[in-house]
Amino acid sequence: MESVFRGVINLLLPDGGLMALAVRGSGDAPRTLVVDIAHWLDRGVEAGRVVEFGPEGIALQGAFGGLRVSVRGATEWHPILPRLDSLAPSELAVTARALHHLVSLDGELGGMLGASPGAAPMEMAVCTALKHGRDALVRAVRSSDTVGMHDAVLALLGLGPGLTPSGDDFLTAIALLSSLDGSRLGLFARVLHDVLDEQPGRTTLLSTTTLREALSGRVRAELVDVLCSLAATPGQSEVQAIETVRAPVRRALAHGHTSGTDTLSGLVTGLHLERELRGSL
Repeated sequence: MESVFRGVINLLLPDGGLMALAVRGSGDAPRTLVVDIAHWLDRGVEAGRVVEFGPEGIALQGAFGGLRVSVRGATEWHPILPRLDSLAPSELAVTARALHHLVSLDGELGGMLGASPGAAPMEMAVCTALKHGRDALVRAVRSSDTVGMHDAVLALLGLGPGLTPSGDDFLTAIALLSSLDGSRLGLFARVLHDVLDEQPGRTTLLSTTTLREALSGRVRAELVDVLCSLAATPGQSEVQAIETVRAPVRRALAHGHTSGTDTLSGLVTGLHLERELRGSL
């Protein structure tokens, strides 16, 4: 077991990747098995214990004899993502502004939205670095500057506290957009893939796994719902688009402390970049 929390256990796989055992109600996500259990506390399981994978389930060693998670009757989840080219450049601009409005209104400070009131010097420094990294990435993507993209991704990767730092959450959303049919962010995707290969210890294993999954179009269900709601806005005004995406955006913002906010901030930036890159063709 790589790490154990109240709502999730992260398991280290034989190939070096991660999978998660999540409690009921956690929602669908890549490499995640949702288990019919309320929490993992007081179960005798802890990080560093041996895990055995078998055809019938997963055995977790623990202080009280361990637990066995059965996979019998488990159903598979396959996210269905929209095509990005279903939105015209002007419609991409509307969706980006609508999303930005909701994230600015309901998002959490302390990451991509800037430092929280009365923040400590470390938080202020991290938030400043996040802004500089975001701005550098935008400039590089706009100009197809692969060296600049490489440096900006490297500056953002692993930046911030937690198992999925703010910079990684931001990059995850742009990685997801790059995986959609019709995306113009293919060059960014190749640069991010290369950086992850070159710098395997730059960020947490969970973040690395999340980023690689996003590059292949696999993310948490809440983010899929946001994308699908954005794809349902063609022809709508900005006010109408805000109402269309409000509910899924609020659910996505609730993920983690600032993770939801940081991820949707990346989605706003990615949508603006998609519009600009499409308009330059």
